[in-house]
Amino acid sequence: TMAPLIVPAADEFAPAPDAAVGADKALTGVGVGGYFEVTGDQKAGLLTPSYRFSPAFVLKARVPLIFKRTLQYWTEEASAGGLGDVVLDAEYARPLSDPGAVVRLQLSAKLPTGDEEKMDGNYAVPLGTGTLDLIGRAQYARSTPTHGLLASLLYRKNTPNETITDLGGGDTRTFEVTGADQIVATVFGRKLVGAKWWLNLGLGATLLGDGKSKTTWSDGTPGTESDLGMGGTLVDLYPGVGYALGSLSPFLGLRVPVVTDYDNEFADDERDVAVVFQFSWRPTRLVEGE
Repeated sequence: TMAPLIVPAADEFAPAPDAAVGADKALTGVGVGGYFEVTGDQKAGLLTPSYRFSPAFVLKARVPLIFKRTLQYWTEEASAGGLGDVVLDAEYARPLSDPGAVVRLQLSAKLPTGDEEKMDGNYAVPLGTGTLDLIGRAQYARSTPTHGLLASLLYRKNTPNETITDLGGGDTRTFEVTGADQIVATVFGRKLVGAKWWLNLGLGATLLGDGKSKTTWSDGTPGTESDLGMGGTLVDLYPGVGYALGSLSPFLGLRVPVVTDYDNEFADDERDVAVVFQFSWRPTRLVEGE
């Protein structure tokens, strides 16, 4: 799921300090975040340790643990759990001249650490894609003591998953599947409604590409290519409430599907409402003024 990259943590609303105006050592060091999501067919968590080398540059590792994923096969259900695909982030932040505003650029690599061949009996329950994928994101954030705005544009580029079958006699067949590329645009806002309570509301729109499959033969037989019909548009609402506990900021909310429109008329257009719990811990100086 892309949700942990879409739903912002509390510190993403906070403006990054300007490293050019004196690097404050209190802004460097370790941090950690957590994300947990429960739907009808999946229970999963994500732990995100981070290290801030300077006020402008931070590295993160997003480590997913799928407690239980369930897939429907006609009248049968198959379930499995384990480690998912780990994502490594490198992020650069630059304050703007507008007080409390910042832009961020982020480049991420999704590693094939999840078992894409996980089985439950005779049925496959993949925990990863088996591919190295790249994600680029640009963010604009603006905060005041009582309001926050965050807008993001994200692009995910998937690489092919290749399976080579030995046909005997030195001949092979190569089958490549490339998952759908994604473009995700989001806008989130929050408002302080008490001494420490924040009301949050977000809107996210995801455009899915078609994805492709390709088959080639080593003996010179003409290969084939086809679209996977994975294209579509997804729109979700993200209402929630956060609470500021100094350097610790918990959040409880929902992911509510509003639009599910796949190009393939036979695709399942039902998506569950997800319950989301998130927390972030950040250095004390980053939360001054809350």
